[in-house]
Amino acid sequence: MQVLDQVGLCIDCWGNIKFISNPICDVTGTPLPFNALAEGTEAALSLEALHNPPEYIKARIAVKFDDNSRKLIHKLKYQDQHHIAPQMAKMMVRAATDLLEDVDNSIICPVPLHHWRYVTRRFNQADLLAKEISKLSGIDYAPKLIKRKLSTKTQVGLTRKERQSNVRNAFTITEKFKETAKNKAIILVDDVITTGATVDEIAKNLTKAGLGPVYIMAFAKVIRTKVI
Repeated sequence: MQVLDQVGLCIDCWGNIKFISNPICDVTGTPLPFNALAEGTEAALSLEALHNPPEYIKARIAVKFDDNSRKLIHKLKYQDQHHIAPQMAKMMVRAATDLLEDVDNSIICPVPLHHWRYVTRRFNQADLLAKEISKLSGIDYAPKLIKRKLSTKTQVGLTRKERQSNVRNAFTITEKFKETAKNKAIILVDDVITTGATVDEIAKNLTKAGLGPVYIMAFAKVIRTKVI
């Protein structure tokens, strides 16, 4: 008989979650097979960061995306088990201590859903995680700074280029809240990073608006064995 913990996940599944730990790419947060320092730098960089430099400054991710982490994400995202969010947020905070040090000069923003998807789902999983991270870190929570103006099709099954095209011009910065974000680091929160197209598009919009630097926190990331 499987023993379940307080969030309804079997103990074996918890034990099999693959946490991301050092050495990691200083930019993308991707785990590295060894501590590879790029020539002329003081930070270890992945091929992903070297060949496809992201729009954000740094990303930190708690776990690798696999069958076990997917179970947690799906419980939160599709089964309304919101009580999982605090535990997931704790994992994310442990992975991103270097991003959360400047409490007074940072804000936390979730990757937004389009209005119609929000109406259908009734909540935004990135928003739930961002709220919990704000509580744990003491950093101000700013859910309305970024707005999703286009209802894009699902990213599932799309290539990197297709994902980039799908989210292009999908986001805007809300002028009403722009002033409160000036001169502050913006920590953008999402549940899963696949190719990074969504967070890259948002980071690009924030930078164009004169905001940032932009950092990324995610619960899980799809780890690829080659650069695409």
